[in-house]
Amino acid sequence: MLPVLCTHVKGLSLPRLEDSLLANDWGPGCMVWDYWVRHEARELTVDPWHWDTPPEPATRMVTGKRKVAMIMPVPAQPMCPPETRVTVNYTVSLAHDEQGRDHLSVKSSAVSHDVPYGDHFSVDEKIEMVREADGVLVTKMWTADFVKRTFLRGLIESRVKLSQADTCEKLMAILQAYADESSPLDSLASPMSSPKDSEGNAALLESDGEDFYSMGDESCEEGDGEKEAVSTSRALMNYLGDAILNIKADRPSLQDWQRFDAEVWELQRRTTMFHDDWRSPFLPHDSQKRARWVDERYRKHCWVLLPSHLAATAELPPLQSPPAMGSQVAWHVATDGEADKDGWQYAADFYKKKSKWGVKAAIYLCRRRRWKATFVRIPKVVTPRVITVQLWELQRRTTIFQSDWRAPFLPHDAIRHRFRWVDMDFNVHPWCPPANTLASADKPPIRAPVGWEAEGWVVAQPPGSCDSGRWQYSSDLNRSDKRWGSQSTGLGCRRRLWSCIFTEGCRLEL
Repeated sequence: MLPVLCTHVKGLSLPRLEDSLLANDWGPGCMVWDYWVRHEARELTVDPWHWDTPPEPATRMVTGKRKVAMIMPVPAQPMCPPETRVTVNYTVSLAHDEQGRDHLSVKSSAVSHDVPYGDHFSVDEKIEMVREADGVLVTKMWTADFVKRTFLRGLIESRVKLSQADTCEKLMAILQAYADESSPLDSLASPMSSPKDSEGNAALLESDGEDFYSMGDESCEEGDGEKEAVSTSRALMNYLGDAILNIKADRPSLQDWQRFDAEVWELQRRTTMFHDDWRSPFLPHDSQKRARWVDERYRKHCWVLLPSHLAATAELPPLQSPPAMGSQVAWHVATDGEADKDGWQYAADFYKKKSKWGVKAAIYLCRRRRWKATFVRIPKVVTPRVITVQLWELQRRTTIFQSDWRAPFLPHDAIRHRFRWVDMDFNVHPWCPPANTLASADKPPIRAPVGWEAEGWVVAQPPGSCDSGRWQYSSDLNRSDKRWGSQSTGLGCRRRLWSCIFTEGCRLEL
């Protein structure tokens, strides 16, 4: 293939691009649709995604195929009609490269049916997008694949080469539009990007009897300027969530409230057993472990408020405790079983069973060690806090002609973390049990921390229109509220919103 484009698009979010590319919705917001509309294509029809054998649980390598048909205008050429039918076959691969970076590959093969010798060749293109630094590295290559011999091969190749400049221009226009829309949100996503966020969290935590609502990021995707409220609410939920899970007593005593032992696991991975380049986990299937600092369930620790890529560079646990916890004792390594002199344990992957971790590092690619610190606060009267926890229930059916609604079951649902019960960001809530048990629960499987009381789960009114059962329908499990409505005809996914008020008990045993 011949290279025709290599550029770095600053501010472009690769996960956002993946969601747009893999969307089953056929309209504005789908990357393939936006691309061909810029080429003035009309009467576009599309087949659904066909996925290869589901990937192994420990990998994220997956390949999907899709066919698109349309009518395209033809530049003025001898013996050419003004328009032609075009069929494009897409192959999309999600994987990682040799350096462990997220890697998105889009291959296409286009055939023009009505131009002279159109059945003799196809125009094959390959677009590769790799997450790099603060954006995405985009490269594009092309070739004209001739399946039959023709005397006009040289002329056809020259015309295709000239058209590549126009296709690259339209591709860059779409990618830049995505970058311009997502970049402002990325800059606001970190609570450390503005001192107002930390101050807002502290003020909320010190207030009495307030109602706090968990918010998703759909409003942020639409750029309505509410990101600061979303960031504060999300940080608040983290503060009030797992921060209290590890308090040991069923009925906390005054002494328990004065001292709190926090622990965090540090995870690292290396490229091969012949390298010594230990760094934060970098493979796509590492998911939340790429934050380097995780809890015992290998989820990003609830006190780590930095973005994952910034937290991964910290040499000491970058935890930010709630203001009420007061001072802390210095972090120290606390071994958990057999470990080397620096406290590291080694294994082939990040297992949860202690028996699979050992001291030998020769052939293993993963290692972990445990850090501990004690937080101390001055005893004072504990004021009750009230929060509202909201969860989405997601379901999918086999075909649009059946009503066998059940938990999402397609291979890419697990890759995109589309489980039956998710929070407003479509992630597993910190209070939920392991993800493999979420599908069987008929009500939100929330396990409230010690000291919190639930008032009962109810089906809440979702944003936008819904049916009598408060279900909303869409062609895929999208985050954006604009893609959900009350009509179920021809749609294979649905969701509804559950809500519950939790009150923190404030009676202490003296």
